[in-house]
Amino acid sequence: MSSLSVIVQALAPVAFVILLGVLAGRMGLIKAASSEVLAALALDFCLPALLFVATAKMTVTELENWRFFLGISIGLLGVYLLALAIAVLVFRKPIADGSLQALNSAFPNMAFMGVPVLTAVIGASAVLSVVIGNLISSFLLLPLTLTLLEAGKPGQKKDASRLAVAAKSLLGAIKQPLVWAPLAGIALALLQVPMPGFVSASFTLIGTATSGVALFALGLVLSGKKLVFGGAVLLNTIFKIALQPAAMLLLALALDVTGVYRREMLLLGALPTASMTAMFAVEYDVYVAESEATILLSTILSVVTLGVLIALKA
Repeated sequence: MSSLSVIVQALAPVAFVILLGVLAGRMGLIKAASSEVLAALALDFCLPALLFVATAKMTVTELENWRFFLGISIGLLGVYLLALAIAVLVFRKPIADGSLQALNSAFPNMAFMGVPVLTAVIGASAVLSVVIGNLISSFLLLPLTLTLLEAGKPGQKKDASRLAVAAKSLLGAIKQPLVWAPLAGIALALLQVPMPGFVSASFTLIGTATSGVALFALGLVLSGKKLVFGGAVLLNTIFKIALQPAAMLLLALALDVTGVYRREMLLLGALPTASMTAMFAVEYDVYVAESEATILLSTILSVVTLGVLIALKA
């Protein structure tokens, strides 16, 4: 199969469903606010079910690939900390703004685009990279961002309160189906507990809806956004779809991650900014316009960067 065919087969369905969501929102067929319901369906039911079945079927060998896991972890956290340092030390942004700039620069849209893109290019085994990336984000990036957002509030100066925010955020992450479902699947895989056929079929039935529902919801979200260019938005986008995959490549080479695992790291890093960043921005009324514009611009341009990586079979 030619590189062009692979690119078309991987990205054309993704672009089609996103565009369908955008048109539905623009034409008023479905209100953009309905994206919240679809996002909840995808994030709380469909994707956790898909990740649970996928991880439960993993082999012990796959789960012991620590270099692969370490590479993804450093690739996500390293870019986040670099972007945070630049925002605070170079551009002198407040810590709350800096934390969201870092999140926009380093948090891939694994929930909405990760599964359809990676599974189309690599296959069902690529779900493992989404699982690891999601866990790293849930236990490191998001709690750290929440802590810095709280620390940036006026009058919020006590270290004890910051620790309380971090602890509450971690506890909240553990309660999310997107976190405990794959952890439960990993436990079954490590214990080599076989899953009954009807159980697997039941979770697979709802799990197969993940890509379509998530991408359509993303389209609805984007239908209500306006693209506002600015230096911060461009910098965030460059970090997300160019610097992060480059960092993943360097880490893969340094850690001797080869073959399909290296390709998964690169594609994961090249995904656009997660739409969840805008939710944080709106909730804290910080960096809202920049977050929304970064999501839109990185999503549009990621089609190019993902296409290049797929063509190069990187």
